[in-house]
Amino acid sequence: MFETLKKYLGVIVYIFIILLFVFGCMNMKTHTGVKTGIKNSELVDRELAVVSLYKKASDNFVFLLKESEMFCGETLCKNLESTASGFVLHSDKTSIVVISAAHFCMPTLNTNSFSEKIHGFAGDQPRELFVIEMDLENDLCVLMGTKFKNDKFHSIKIAEKHTIGEDVYAIAAPLGIGGPGIRMIFDGKLAGCDSNGCITTIPATFGSSGAGIFNKKGELITIVMAVPQEFDHVVLSPSNQSLIKFIRDIDSKVDIYLY
Repeated sequence: MFETLKKYLGVIVYIFIILLFVFGCMNMKTHTGVKTGIKNSELVDRELAVVSLYKKASDNFVFLLKESEMFCGETLCKNLESTASGFVLHSDKTSIVVISAAHFCMPTLNTNSFSEKIHGFAGDQPRELFVIEMDLENDLCVLMGTKFKNDKFHSIKIAEKHTIGEDVYAIAAPLGIGGPGIRMIFDGKLAGCDSNGCITTIPATFGSSGAGIFNKKGELITIVMAVPQEFDHVVLSPSNQSLIKFIRDIDSKVDIYLY
């Protein structure tokens, strides 16, 4: 996990103005404040123009943040605990199913807070997400949230075949960098994927955790889990087999997946 590999460097604010609007008096550590100049109403109606190779993953990208509530004297304060990346695996008429990393979904040990919530910006629109299942061994997490009428998501197919050296990519928000109409795309190669895990040559750091790693067909191979401490251009991930089993096991109990 990133938390055990490096010292926490702080969180760069994701769409600073909107977070302030949504979360009120949130206390945030930031490197920069990103001014987008985009009104909330524009986020709902605009469809991103994205190169076709990255279209599905871009439309389904989810920026995740975890907030805690605590009393600051007599005032209720909301504190940003951490950020992560994820993606919509599948959606129906009323809900979305989101995949991310289990180490983000785990409750934060903060003795000063009395509640904790996870919010996701899916399609650049904020909504609360709820954890429905975690696999701590393989660092996988499934969350569910509300689907809005104007949401446009794709059902993501899981790749069951993969080859060393094939082109792969991830869309993530490293250090919380991002904003409306922005997708941070990181290309790399698949270095190997077996029953123990997958390795790819994609740059990643804090905030990248949980991002989907896709092949050029837009099929999901695995997710970003961790990087070596001294070289953040190599991503360590759960195995493709573990990911498939995790989703199928949940789908056998709760219908979360089309394929």
